[in-house]
Amino acid sequence: MKLAKLALLTTLASATAVHAQTNLGAQAPEASLPFTVTQVATFNQPWRIAFLPDGRMLITEKPGALWLVTQAGAKTAVAHVPPVLAEGQGGLLGIFLSPRYATDYAVYLTYAEPGDGGSSLALARATLSLKGDKPSLDGLKVIWRDGGRGDGGQFGAQVAFSPDGKFLYLTVGERQRFTPAQDPNSPLGKILRLTLDGKPAPGNPMAGKTGAASVPIIDPPTDTEAAKTAPVVRTYTFPGPNLTPAETWSTGHRTPYGLAFAPDGRLWEVEHGPRGGDELNLIQPGKNYGWPLVSYAVNYNGVPIPSPDTRPDLEKPVLYWTPVIAPGNLMFYHGKMFPQWEGSAFVSGLGSKSLNRIVVNGATATGAERWKLGHRIRDVEVAPDGALWLLEDSTKGGLFRLTPK
Repeated sequence: MKLAKLALLTTLASATAVHAQTNLGAQAPEASLPFTVTQVATFNQPWRIAFLPDGRMLITEKPGALWLVTQAGAKTAVAHVPPVLAEGQGGLLGIFLSPRYATDYAVYLTYAEPGDGGSSLALARATLSLKGDKPSLDGLKVIWRDGGRGDGGQFGAQVAFSPDGKFLYLTVGERQRFTPAQDPNSPLGKILRLTLDGKPAPGNPMAGKTGAASVPIIDPPTDTEAAKTAPVVRTYTFPGPNLTPAETWSTGHRTPYGLAFAPDGRLWEVEHGPRGGDELNLIQPGKNYGWPLVSYAVNYNGVPIPSPDTRPDLEKPVLYWTPVIAPGNLMFYHGKMFPQWEGSAFVSGLGSKSLNRIVVNGATATGAERWKLGHRIRDVEVAPDGALWLLEDSTKGGLFRLTPK
């Protein structure tokens, strides 16, 4: 019965929108797995993997720990991790190697930075010391932060480096506050393009422009309509010029958890929708991706949201998922272990407990396989030897290695 209703809804959606994008929400999982899944270790709410050149991993845990991990699963705590506010979807989130790691040994971290009035997203850089048996982060410095703070919502917190290694792209979630995603004065709901030291990158769509000296802060409303009249709980005043316009690469994002460059240099992003409408977007400078004005979805409480097909002035997703997969991240495969997947995109699935392969060809994308794994997959990454590695979103979250059968 549920499948019949889903088929009817899909048919109706297709009939009402001549130019509707491809919906992969009803994609059936494959009957079998083409890889062997081996659990290597267990973590407390792990979030991201960063592979070192020698095959060891840095793995973050949302409550605030960072681990150096061997491929056999041996774990060593990394010292001098910054304090985080581990609450809701906040905590210690991303870990990323500098594009110049071979010479500068720098890593970047994203996390929920605690402070008066809640927490906000911070981006920090530190030098990774691997001397002896006591790895540490040395000289850690916050190079970008959203000082507005507040409660609730999801942070985005994903980083991708430009193929030439000169620039850093940072996703900033809208913290379930809806309206800031369309406010050019607020960094929430944006993808930012920065220099490697956290400054606005030259050549951005609004390079050189500054925004309002202060922005209103609201608590997460119930839905997109309620957000329009949500009460202001306080006002945040920037400590200096508001550089948000000069930092912004694209706008109108909800929960951008995945960001990666395809082999051809195009930038792709995945984000959560509300009740439906997870998106895979091709990111272009200066474009508006519509949230919360439009979505292939409704609010969690059933309040309607206009379809992207009603707003040709806004960018549509290339693919979307209704029902959702709840994407954890996005990466493009390059390696020797699965040569048949070279250049494919992989999206991890939280709510769907799946791993999803997507074939990307230029500006187009096509759904390939969905593999049901039985775990909430927060992260998927590729090791130097070409194996796929997954993190499970759980207080007893597994670290899994995938190798060909």
